[in-house]
Amino acid sequence: MKIGIDIGGSHIGIGLLNDENQIIKKIEKDITYDEQTKKNLINYIEKIIDELIQENDVNFIGIVTPGILKNGMALNLVNLGIEKLDFNNLISKYSNIVVKLKNDSKSAGLAEKQYGALKEYNDAVFLCLGTGIGSAVFLNNKLLINNRNTGFELGHMIINKDGIKCNCGKRGCFETYCSIKRFKERIRDVLDMGNCSPQELLEIIQKEKNNEKVKQIIDEYIENMIVGLSNIIDIFNPEAICLGGSFVFFRDIFYEKLVVEMNNRKYVFDKNNIPKILLAELKNDAGIIGAVL
Repeated sequence: MKIGIDIGGSHIGIGLLNDENQIIKKIEKDITYDEQTKKNLINYIEKIIDELIQENDVNFIGIVTPGILKNGMALNLVNLGIEKLDFNNLISKYSNIVVKLKNDSKSAGLAEKQYGALKEYNDAVFLCLGTGIGSAVFLNNKLLINNRNTGFELGHMIINKDGIKCNCGKRGCFETYCSIKRFKERIRDVLDMGNCSPQELLEIIQKEKNNEKVKQIIDEYIENMIVGLSNIIDIFNPEAICLGGSFVFFRDIFYEKLVVEMNNRKYVFDKNNIPKILLAELKNDAGIIGAVL
């Protein structure tokens, strides 16, 4: 058995997987990253691991997290407001089990490449749109890996040089305009509402479909997505781009219009080869599955 742990911007997913990498048990917890949560985050993960190990023969633990990974630590998790997560004590505790620490979006992309929407494509890009925008790039059927750090941070390419300040410190990053967190914040401000689940928010947006301010936010989101995707297409010329993370929950609002606009406008260098724009098939399970690959 394997344990896959996905540390996300608003929740943690922990799964028990069999040798075929199928999830047979899943534990999820919504999280707000206050100081107490940051302090006890690894202790919570250890507690769940201990419970799963007591009942199962576990031979592998994979942990995926945002940030730069070095020497058993995740550094600079800007969208979580965390400077450092040190996993070394956890790794030492389970010294009789293989434990690997991996980048979250790269791992989710691997899962979609092996089991999901990208399995038929050799050259592809995966974007995880949630609290930020994570990414994975595949060329010639291989995940591109940077020797210095995680690399290929497409969410931090600048699409507006004088734009909104990003958590990374720059201005105008792709994710400051097209993360689902940013979209939800804008809708909540316009409708003067508090926190709610993605499904509740979707229902509210559908009821407000004739609200001009809501329509404007949706149109601006799609415009900015087209700018970001056009840059990605011109750089990597992929056969397909897979959109995952929380974006999948809002497919009825964005997806069809985005695909139509991308194909009609053709804001790319090679206008005859627009890639397929696909939705992730594994949804929130991609990180858990990718953690054990």
